[in-house]
Amino acid sequence: MFEFDLACGHVVTVALTGWYPITVSCCGRLGGSIRDNIYVPYDAHVDYARLQSERYEVRLQGTRPAPMQIIGRRLRTDAPYQPPCRGIPGSSGRFPAHVGAAFSLDGTHATTEDT
Repeated sequence: MFEFDLACGHVVTVALTGWYPITVSCCGRLGGSIRDNIYVPYDAHVDYARLQSERYEVRLQGTRPAPMQIIGRRLRTDAPYQPPCRGIPGSSGRFPAHVGAAFSLDGTHATTEDT
């Protein structure tokens, strides 16, 4: 299990087999593409990786690794906050709210879903 700091400003916890990736599909903050009315966000680069736990297992040669599973995602690291005590620096935020735009590959538009 790893914890990744992503270029989009999120921190995600993932379970994976093998080496950690250099990009992770996280959110639509960096923009994305639309095809057949389906929106697919661009991948965010991994800025920093922290190992949470490690387990070794015997696998047959040629066995494909299990796909990466995103277990959790923390709030954006750009949320401004004031420290609870004096002397601790606050944050005015690092990332803008939105930096990319959706690009349609076939001229269709993705519909928004309210959940």
